[in-house]
Amino acid sequence: MCIINEFPKTAVVACQGTEGAYSQSACKKLFEQPIIMYFDSFDAVFNAVDKGMCKYGILPLENSLHGSVTEVYDLMRRYSFSIARTAKVKINHALLANHGSFAPQIKEIYSHEQALSQCSDFIKNLQNIKITSCANTAVAARTVSESGRNDFAAIANPNCADLYELSIISLDIQNNSNNYTRFICISKETEIYPEADKVSLMFTVAHKPGSLYEFLGKFANIGVNLSKLESRPIPGSDFEFMFYAEMDADANSAEIARLFKQLYDAPEYFTFLGNYSEI
Repeated sequence: MCIINEFPKTAVVACQGTEGAYSQSACKKLFEQPIIMYFDSFDAVFNAVDKGMCKYGILPLENSLHGSVTEVYDLMRRYSFSIARTAKVKINHALLANHGSFAPQIKEIYSHEQALSQCSDFIKNLQNIKITSCANTAVAARTVSESGRNDFAAIANPNCADLYELSIISLDIQNNSNNYTRFICISKETEIYPEADKVSLMFTVAHKPGSLYEFLGKFANIGVNLSKLESRPIPGSDFEFMFYAEMDADANSAEIARLFKQLYDAPEYFTFLGNYSEI
């Protein structure tokens, strides 16, 4: 596998949502001068990269409080892609409302379902509040702004206040200050850069006792540390699962290369999703 010398400083990048979304924060952490195209769904981001509309795509993979973004894992089965890099972004939620609004006036809150979950303690302390789920926190902020109503509010990135001419009613309203989301940067072709030290895989194992243990043991035998294991049901199957694994490894090492060849030659499904570093 070829190593490319330097991660690009600029590129056309697909992000889900609209301006002010946390995916934009991840994109700007990865690229110095990104040209961002916004799409309505995670599926559309994968498709934009797959069809060559964008060189890269940014997608949330997991949150430290709410867990994995299962929709993204499910979409991984449908597209051919590679993870070029990952970024961990600190999430700070704020309650935003139109200018002149006060907390006691708020009757309806808009946000993404994960943000609503991450701020559940704050929401519980409010009374007679209607909750409306949106595709993205930035979309929620834009919706509140466009409504012009003083009884609407959004839970979103504080940066959305200036973008959508809103006031910050409350800051840092998430349940836990240690709130991070990991984003993956995907590309159509495999790209490996210097200092890549993480490997992601997708695989199935035979539906019999000990199969998963045997598969993971192959990596343990060569001293590779498994850092994450996720499973998702395979549609149309009888309780069979697709597994996603992350491990600390260099895909260009001789031992890993030999093991990958064995796994590709095995009857079960196996694919390499990328060798990358995280920032």
